[in-house]
Amino acid sequence: MKTVGIALLFGLCALIGVRLGAKKTARLKTVRSLRSDLQLFSERIAAGSSSLPTLAAERDGLFSELLQSYLDALSQGYTEVDAAEQACERLQGQETVRAGLRQFLSGLSSAARSDLVRRTQLLSSVLDRAETEAEAEARQARVIKVSGVLAGTGLAILLW
Repeated sequence: MKTVGIALLFGLCALIGVRLGAKKTARLKTVRSLRSDLQLFSERIAAGSSSLPTLAAERDGLFSELLQSYLDALSQGYTEVDAAEQACERLQGQETVRAGLRQFLSGLSSAARSDLVRRTQLLSSVLDRAETEAEAEARQARVIKVSGVLAGTGLAILLW
């Protein structure tokens, strides 16, 4: 029975480390997904094809979902700023990305094609910065995962 308890304690410590690490790596995955989707959006804008609603509807991804949420809020009568804020709500805890997306989305529906290209470049630089920050957190996540396993191992040895 003691062995089972020690094994459960080890598993719990390891699981806590993995869960905390996963939260830190989720930000990096989100930022990379946004960068990829923004690149495709930028290419479509540069090619001169489609309107914003068409571009938002034709792709599946976080950026397209945010753009669709923004356009839906505008169609419901929200102001540009409120629609941008509502679209960015799901990015809790990622203030750098949220600020960049708010700036990108505010006034987007009335922007000219050349302004869209400039906006995508600005958002891309914000996402570059956010990716650098997220990579640092992801490195910390590896340390947290290993620390959970080591803490579990240490406790198991002490209790054995």
